[in-house]
Amino acid sequence: MNIEQITKDLGDDWSGYRNIMVSTLFNDNPLITSINNYLTGNGGKQLRPMLALLAGGACGKRNETVLHCAAVAEMIHTATLMHDDVTDNGNIRRGKPTVKAMFTPAAAVLCGDYWLARALYLLSSKCSPQILECFTTAVEHLAEGEMIQMNLADTLQMTEEKYYEIISKKTSSLFIAATRGAAIAVNPPQEYIDAITRYALYLGQAFQIRDDIFDYSPGLKTGKAAGADIKERKITLPLIYAIKESPAEESAGIMKKIADQSGDVAESAIDFVTRHNGIAAAQEKLAEKAALAKESIAPLPDSVEKRHLLDIAEYLCTRTS
Repeated sequence: MNIEQITKDLGDDWSGYRNIMVSTLFNDNPLITSINNYLTGNGGKQLRPMLALLAGGACGKRNETVLHCAAVAEMIHTATLMHDDVTDNGNIRRGKPTVKAMFTPAAAVLCGDYWLARALYLLSSKCSPQILECFTTAVEHLAEGEMIQMNLADTLQMTEEKYYEIISKKTSSLFIAATRGAAIAVNPPQEYIDAITRYALYLGQAFQIRDDIFDYSPGLKTGKAAGADIKERKITLPLIYAIKESPAEESAGIMKKIADQSGDVAESAIDFVTRHNGIAAAQEKLAEKAALAKESIAPLPDSVEKRHLLDIAEYLCTRTS
């Protein structure tokens, strides 16, 4: 995926979405201003707004409502990261201090609330009820997914089916809102809206599987310490597959170690997953999800935007950050 080429092809709409976001977030409170400047200055890939803009162009002709969808997607995503870093006690994200670490946990929670409120304002004032529903459903699913994962961290009773339910809610949901909302904004045939929705579902799953592989890949410089999920008792796909392939006694032993958080639990889990091919199996499933994402947008007409959407699905198979 060539981000530089994508943003170039998006032209003024790329800077336009950012201008909408910055102006919507403006506040004369000095603490909010400081946090806003810190977050918008750090950038990141901005994948969700990029997907919104590409989806709008792939399904029709981009308009200002598509830019609003892009801004809302990034605002909601950033708000949830601020909240996540408080609940997960995260101090580093993308190799830089989190808002929680740079300011205070309270500031991160309250500023996250502010970003969510401003996203809701933008939706209610500039978008149709149908688009509003896309994003409110996403926020609901995000919270549900995190709560399901939190419950399972207590019981450790994770299954592959439950894993896909969690990642569809906590990751795919916002991918779907961004792309589906943008598609609705350009009023295409229903077939196009359904196609881009399926694409976003599978793309979000692929994205999260790759993220979960990172937790068992200490050699990758992802900006996040390997083993972090295990230390939070989160059971993800590489471990699920490794357990399936390991002797019952050994899998019971690693699960007890995770439950007790005893000794070098992260190192032991990484070794266990590596020896029992959990990473390779998860990577295979990731490739399957990426292929399904690409197949999903076959009904869309050929365009620069569609080709970029296909490239993004391919990129997720090998991304290292």
